[in-house]
Amino acid sequence: MRGVALSILVFAALATGAYVWSQAHRSGPAIAELAKRPSVTDPTATSSKVLSREDLPPTGTRSLFDHLVAQADGVPWPFEKLAALVAKQDPSGAAPMTLLIPDGRSLLKGQADDAHPRLLLAADFQAPGNPAALGLSTRGQLFLGFTEQANEIEVISYNEAAGRFEFQLVQDYTANGARRLVYAQRAICESCHQGGTPIFSVRPWNETNGQPETAARITAALGSDRYLGFPTAVPLSVPERYDELTDIGNFVVAAQKLWLDRCGDAACRRQMLKLALDYARAPGDFKADGAGVAELRRLQAAAGDKPIAVPQSDIPNRDPIGEAKGIKGFFRTLFKPRVKLGDGAKTNADLEAFDRLPKLPPAEDPLSPREPKRLLGAGDIDGVYGLASLFSADDVKRLEAAAGYDWSRVGAAVERLPEDLFAAQPFSRVRLLQALLTPGVIATSAAAAPDYCCLDTAEMSPPIASGEPPVQLAAGSPIEPFAHHCFACHRGNPSKRLDFMSGATEAEVTEHIKAKPEIRDALDWERYRGTDKAAKLMPPADAPQHAALEAALKQNPQLLEQMRAVVPGLFDF
Repeated sequence: MRGVALSILVFAALATGAYVWSQAHRSGPAIAELAKRPSVTDPTATSSKVLSREDLPPTGTRSLFDHLVAQADGVPWPFEKLAALVAKQDPSGAAPMTLLIPDGRSLLKGQADDAHPRLLLAADFQAPGNPAALGLSTRGQLFLGFTEQANEIEVISYNEAAGRFEFQLVQDYTANGARRLVYAQRAICESCHQGGTPIFSVRPWNETNGQPETAARITAALGSDRYLGFPTAVPLSVPERYDELTDIGNFVVAAQKLWLDRCGDAACRRQMLKLALDYARAPGDFKADGAGVAELRRLQAAAGDKPIAVPQSDIPNRDPIGEAKGIKGFFRTLFKPRVKLGDGAKTNADLEAFDRLPKLPPAEDPLSPREPKRLLGAGDIDGVYGLASLFSADDVKRLEAAAGYDWSRVGAAVERLPEDLFAAQPFSRVRLLQALLTPGVIATSAAAAPDYCCLDTAEMSPPIASGEPPVQLAAGSPIEPFAHHCFACHRGNPSKRLDFMSGATEAEVTEHIKAKPEIRDALDWERYRGTDKAAKLMPPADAPQHAALEAALKQNPQLLEQMRAVVPGLFDF
């Protein structure tokens, strides 16, 4: 009997080992092939025609992230300063939410481990406005993922005017790097972010530093309780809230589809907006069986009953530490191909290297196709709730005040809004609030329609697509020092005012530099250093490029004069 039992154990162990080996060595479709999946489920739907699927944002629109960094004169470095930029927008001054993931599922997962975890950041506030401007809304609309070993930040942020999330990268994100902000290849991003939305795992979030054992391993590997200035351990409420924020962002996309597809005409969209404002003002008083809702259902039914899919933003929890425990864990460790830090993709464009990494179980792999979270029919009024979530408490207060605290006047004002505001175009909280708050719409005594920080693109430089090659400079080019010390802030900067070293060729960049005579003064350190005009010197004293230029001057004391010579002086002939 003892021999039989031993044989059974050996057989079970071999079977388990064979299973684990097969899982560790399984293959699946390449990510480049998965990126060719159709990006829309119904190409005939209005939303498929209205909501752009191009890599670059529609003309005249930009991402929330673009607006924020343009107003800050470029992407700050290090990442702590970028987090501080986001915190500065929050009226409470609170730091944005951050998480660490040492063993995750992103394209850059091979560049992270316990000592170099991927850092996630999410904004979570709705700022009040002022008499001249609407408040900034970021809740569920701004997410960053920084992988230090890859020198790259992945950005997902909402585009208010286009009604979609934008996928961007900050490439070469180092002290003296180019810090190039580009729009990523959308099809590749949507291989995981199916539906064009933020995604995140579900409870108990074992991948993150909200799980004590994961946090302890990060702390031990670093020998510190901080990573890049951020805590190595956070309470479980942090990944829980992060998950909620991705769900909020996910339903913003669904709300756009409901606005465009569930409503087939202006009358239906007008009714949906009225109900959304009612719900935003007093959710507890909202009557889902009221006459207004019945009218919306009637109008929605007139547009047909084809189900509208809510994208699935939740992916199953993964427990990388637990995967190594128990008998299965033993064999998994024994047979799993060895992966060391630096394997796999080093940038988001390195798809072949990513595909060489071991595959995850299909259920845990974000590349696996996911069924919709829900299917909504003509009788569902989720569009009301989705639109309501885009309005802040301050928006409601502003409307109430404009109406003299007679809310019925707000509904009447919606009825008077021009028909073209309800045409088949993306829903914009800002555009509709500005229309409602225009003098004479709700209140005749109202001030001018409020502005908004993050809509106008007139002072922004053109967006850049990922894959555009960097400018090629000849050996010994006179503008080579500008590439080392100035391009990070003045080439590809989303602020048009500062983007004066862009250009496809060396000759084009040189002409742009020559056309900026202020550069001569900005590089005249000898004249202005130590005076009250020192602030005009570039690079700024607190920038890493300044320290690098100081070091370069020790090797070549004439460097500043050589750079100044590229720019014609007032009396040059």
